[in-house]
Amino acid sequence: VLNGKYTGGAGPKKDINIQMLYHTKGSFLQSHVGQAKGIQAMRKVEFAVCQDFHLTTGARYSDLVLPVTHMWERDGYVVTPNREALFWASKVVEPQFEAKDDEWIDWELGKRLGVIKDSDTPELPLKQRIFNQIAGATVLKEDGKTREPVVTITEQDLKDLGVTGKPQTGRIPVKEFQEKGTFQVPRKPGDNYGNISLQSFRQDPVKNPVKTESGKIEIHCRTLAKDIAALGWTTIRPIPAYLPPIHGYETTFADWEKKIKGEYPLQLFNKHYLRRSHTEFDNVLQLREAFPQEFFMSPIDAAERGIKHGDIVLIRSQYGKGIRPVYVTPRLMPGVCILPHGAWVEMDEATGIDKAGSDNNIEGGVPTVEGHMGFNSQNVQVEKYTGSIELKPDALWPQRIPLKGA
Repeated sequence: VLNGKYTGGAGPKKDINIQMLYHTKGSFLQSHVGQAKGIQAMRKVEFAVCQDFHLTTGARYSDLVLPVTHMWERDGYVVTPNREALFWASKVVEPQFEAKDDEWIDWELGKRLGVIKDSDTPELPLKQRIFNQIAGATVLKEDGKTREPVVTITEQDLKDLGVTGKPQTGRIPVKEFQEKGTFQVPRKPGDNYGNISLQSFRQDPVKNPVKTESGKIEIHCRTLAKDIAALGWTTIRPIPAYLPPIHGYETTFADWEKKIKGEYPLQLFNKHYLRRSHTEFDNVLQLREAFPQEFFMSPIDAAERGIKHGDIVLIRSQYGKGIRPVYVTPRLMPGVCILPHGAWVEMDEATGIDKAGSDNNIEGGVPTVEGHMGFNSQNVQVEKYTGSIELKPDALWPQRIPLKGA
């Protein structure tokens, strides 16, 4: 978007002119590295759209925001966190105000763009798809070999649930499962539910090869390596070796041989934090009060810069800059600092300084080897902040909600 060059694939670069960005089903502008460039791209295009259920960073920089339902306004979802449990979440509240499901928006946009005809049939409703998953779920019997349905379903159940299907006999009544929301396989010592991954291969690798080109477990997969090369990503040799990161310890030095530090002498890491899960829950004022977004550094690095515990510091990299209260702790080794991951960016437009301490605003959008985003390693400089921006405690910031006082 910024330089007009298409960089995907291993072939020659192509000129490209992107003039619309659409954010949906995830907070990519907040969660991905290179956020400062991402904001520039949002501002450069002619039109930006976001669909979400609260004012995420992508929504804040969009021209149009479509309100969508969240998971508790929908007909539920099914998830299995491990091979012994099944969870069924149900709707808690009807959709509020004008919020629509993502699927409804997708379908209606398709109709308005002419790629979907009025005569086309949409996929099954979510309620029916959820029921089909539940009805089709099976569990091992005590012999560890044969399977039976998880739920028992009657004709009355089908009517009450408003779905189509067939009666069946299983381990637990479907309404009881829906009420509990969880089904857990009971375990005891000596049962027949144990599992050894690739057991037959381990017993006889020749007769029972795995589904790879070599038939063996591949530490280096040539098939995957070819795909990576075709996509244009950098490759690494199969034999393990130390590869200095693009923004790592070595690059904190202007002169590596003489050990002379450079413009960005500290290594920044972005750990997960008790206040949120990635970026989720950062809008919750109680969590903001309990776990303020602080910048962590060692007493040695702080003393060298005249910084004391609780001071407001400016953290800057070659990509972006932000301010935060500092937490000085001897639990960090000198040369290393931490900015917790996921704070929702609050850009001061006059100075270009982020007040929230968004790690991805300081991180650069540098893909590594297989195209993985270069998290957890960035070089920064830190100094005591002497500017005019007032930094209130996080819990006193207004929540990003669509209807204030509603």
